[in-house]
Amino acid sequence: MDLLELFKTLISTDNKFIKEWKSRNKPVLGYACSYTPEEIIYAGGILPVRVFGSLEPSKLADVYLPVNVCSFAKSCFNRALKGECNFLDGYVVSNSCDNQNKIYDFWRHRTAIHKTYFINTPHSTTEESLKFFIEELGRFKEWLMKSFETEISEENLKNAIKIFNENRRLLKQIYEKRRRNPPLISGSEALEIVLSSMMTPKEEHNKLLQELLNEIEKRKNLPKPGVRLLVSGSVMGNSELLKLIESVGGCVVADDLCTGSRYFWNPVKENGEPMMAIAERYLHKIPCPFMYSSEERIKHVREMVKLFDVEGAIIFTLKFCDVHSFDAPLLAEELRQNEDLPVLCLEWEHTLSGIAQLRTRIEAFIEMLEE
Repeated sequence: MDLLELFKTLISTDNKFIKEWKSRNKPVLGYACSYTPEEIIYAGGILPVRVFGSLEPSKLADVYLPVNVCSFAKSCFNRALKGECNFLDGYVVSNSCDNQNKIYDFWRHRTAIHKTYFINTPHSTTEESLKFFIEELGRFKEWLMKSFETEISEENLKNAIKIFNENRRLLKQIYEKRRRNPPLISGSEALEIVLSSMMTPKEEHNKLLQELLNEIEKRKNLPKPGVRLLVSGSVMGNSELLKLIESVGGCVVADDLCTGSRYFWNPVKENGEPMMAIAERYLHKIPCPFMYSSEERIKHVREMVKLFDVEGAIIFTLKFCDVHSFDAPLLAEELRQNEDLPVLCLEWEHTLSGIAQLRTRIEAFIEMLEE
């Protein structure tokens, strides 16, 4: 099987690595946010797996939730109600958006998953916030050890940090291949690679990434050239929107997504006390819009615009996604005024409905840039 196709198959709860992990009677813990400290989970011999929704209608979840709820969060809950998350031995939510936070209660009381934890992630990066977060991660570590009858030693934490940092380093190298014109890897392929890293034991994913990097320079079927775009916005658990962009002449060379660059861009310090280093990394990483200050994220986006020679940006906001809805106008204004960059802002629901309208607007935007 082609390596890029293999990465695509791994974006599934049915992938072979999860099956192998479960066959050894090792626990799997689902999580709902990129602020979840995976290293602590992994150090306990537990596999962290990101929970994604599907693009199907959320009929079961609609019984419990009103219409003005984030369709992605609703879709994740719908999959749990259908029993598609029963392979999970637990579920963790980080204090990020209100939609995920409130639906957490439904996960606790209406699904078959009974080991649940709410990580109280601060929304600011002050010294007091860091001190609180270190204590909170200590409580999370104790919950993991008690709930899964495991030990999380300092040595195991340091080892997990090295493994995860290696994954981040390799993913950055993958993104470097997108700086070329045409890029060696398309935007949809890059997103699938990052998404698969959240569904696969990191040692195995590191091997696959290294294999891909060794082979990618020989690639003959290069992605089609096109208008070089950056994509920002709400969570993306699949590559359909990026494929849509690429099908009408766009070339997605960079992203600002919690399931893209923001997931892996910052490493954990490997010297010093590991719990402190993990807390610092997750609190000070490229921030998502729920964090108090957006300056660092806007700085990150502007750097990517220059680094990847971007010609335009598309900001996707999920309907009823509170944090991104407030953030999108600020980011768009910054890019237009300070980078002289054309920006298209779009709102969509986490379904295939309305794709035709999105296609029309994206196509018109790309035609404008080509002219």
